[in-house]
Amino acid sequence: MPPKTILRPAPVTWVGAALRAALLAALLAALLAGPVAGCGDQAGSAGLRKPNGAPRPAVFAGHPLVWAERSTIHVGRRTYDLGRSIVDAMDWTPYGLYLRLTRDPVNGPFTDVFFDGTSMVAEPDVYSGVVTSPDGRLAAWIDRTGPARPAGRVAQVVVVDTATGDRVFESAEGMGGEAGDDLGDRYEELPPDVVDLTRDRLVWRNSEGSGALIATDLTTGESRTMRSTRDLRPTSGFRFWSPDGAYRVDATATGRLRVHPRQPSFGHPWQTQGGWLADHTMLALAQDTYHFSYDPTRPDTTPGHLLACDLDVGTCEQLARVAGARDVVFPGVDAEY
Repeated sequence: MPPKTILRPAPVTWVGAALRAALLAALLAALLAGPVAGCGDQAGSAGLRKPNGAPRPAVFAGHPLVWAERSTIHVGRRTYDLGRSIVDAMDWTPYGLYLRLTRDPVNGPFTDVFFDGTSMVAEPDVYSGVVTSPDGRLAAWIDRTGPARPAGRVAQVVVVDTATGDRVFESAEGMGGEAGDDLGDRYEELPPDVVDLTRDRLVWRNSEGSGALIATDLTTGESRTMRSTRDLRPTSGFRFWSPDGAYRVDATATGRLRVHPRQPSFGHPWQTQGGWLADHTMLALAQDTYHFSYDPTRPDTTPGHLLACDLDVGTCEQLARVAGARDVVFPGVDAEY
């Protein structure tokens, strides 16, 4: 905070009175302007920083159909074979894919990388899953090796400009770290996580209290605590929305998608979510048989049908057939769904 200003008496002259009036006016304006940048342990007040790195080529631009089946990634009509590595999770950007890879889907270890179709760059500090903005221009996650505090290095939320790979925002607000704080227990009981990301807002959960939900305005850097998630419209999960909010989908029943206000004709009795190709075009993985349990260490053999469903019309078009439905991974859709 700025130091306390003490105004001492000055000779009473017309010039001195005018100067005192100007100083008092300036001081009052500064106090009324709000928090001073850099005071306290708050999120940055300037919003997103300007990236400095050279832009990457937009190798996956245009929102192509992206999905993976075990070790094979499909981007539009192109396929990429990852050998022994299995895709556990993925997120799309115009410049490449964030992948979580493993050779053992049960016991790990799991490795996070950025894949541009030719090479992979490790992202070693991803403590939670990666979340990308709808246009893929920003990515966010929880980094476990944040700033040093008396109890050790604390976690922080980070935002990355995907065109360059540069970090453009960080905040460790509400992540603990005071002397005597057991950070391992704190993050196990109150795991921080990224909830939602758009071009101008980041929603994340810190490890304060019972896990506070924080909304950060990325244009100003100012954060506020959210009382509920009612104003969020997730586009995947157990209950989610179309990108424009016109359709709602209930996926709480295993293997069933219930769409409101119009239910499309899937043509197959079992369906799971696959994301969105457009505001009213839902991607779904349909099956004629469904196995409620399976061994993820072995390739699945349950056939599936990759569908693009036009919700305005209520019909679905088959885009591809898959050999093992339980091995399919879609960008931004958690495997548990």
